[in-house]
Amino acid sequence: MSVPVVRDELVTTLEESVRVARQLADDARDDDVPVAELVAQATMLGRLDERREELIDQLRRTASAGMRATQPGPPIREVVLAALDELGWPQNAGFLEEYLWAKRQLQLDSRAFAPLRRDERRAWQRTPGGRAAYIVPALNPDGTANPRWLSSSAWDLDRRVIASPQTERLLDLQKIAALRVRGSRGPLGTLLERYAQEILEIDPPPSSATAAQTAAWRAHVRAHTTALIWQIRERDDPHRQRVARRLARLPGHDQLWGQEWAQRQG
Repeated sequence: MSVPVVRDELVTTLEESVRVARQLADDARDDDVPVAELVAQATMLGRLDERREELIDQLRRTASAGMRATQPGPPIREVVLAALDELGWPQNAGFLEEYLWAKRQLQLDSRAFAPLRRDERRAWQRTPGGRAAYIVPALNPDGTANPRWLSSSAWDLDRRVIASPQTERLLDLQKIAALRVRGSRGPLGTLLERYAQEILEIDPPPSSATAAQTAAWRAHVRAHTTALIWQIRERDDPHRQRVARRLARLPGHDQLWGQEWAQRQG
């Protein structure tokens, strides 16, 4: 489906959503309207919201494909490695998908990261060390792979270790720290507001907020995030370093890709 067609359907969906929402608000004020009718209208509004999200996702994919076709860029693996370097810490596929869209308007389905990581491993097996960096999983304290978190083989081992739940908390906070936003909200600003709400439970500024109020909100979020990060790192850095020194005794392959469960048991 072309972008103009998707846009037209999105407009129709949004207009219908506004109509249903207004009707629901009016009926909710009317004590004579049965509750069952309010529930039915709310259900319809929910379906329209789902359709809106489907259309937005389709727009993202179509726009990204068009951009890649007209402005060919580096291979996807290089884009992902560059994003990891920008973030500076391991990250999960879902956040990387959202970050790449917000930063570069590149739509990469999070389900594509698993085959990408397998391709990276096969490339390493063909020519170990043939590339400056590989997309690799983070490592658990026992040396097994933690595929939920993607990292770069170019990083020191202690940065690739998920030593404890506190490490995962640190990585979640690093999402917020990496989202440096200036000016209007835009895709990065919206992403920052979403993760500040999810991770820090800080509500985003209202849509009516002035530029100064939004800047003050961002400064507060950044200061709070920085304080939490250093509070965690004070304990977690030494822990990860101890684990990394132990894992450094593993063969080179296992340091990158994780040792197999059977090997660990043996």
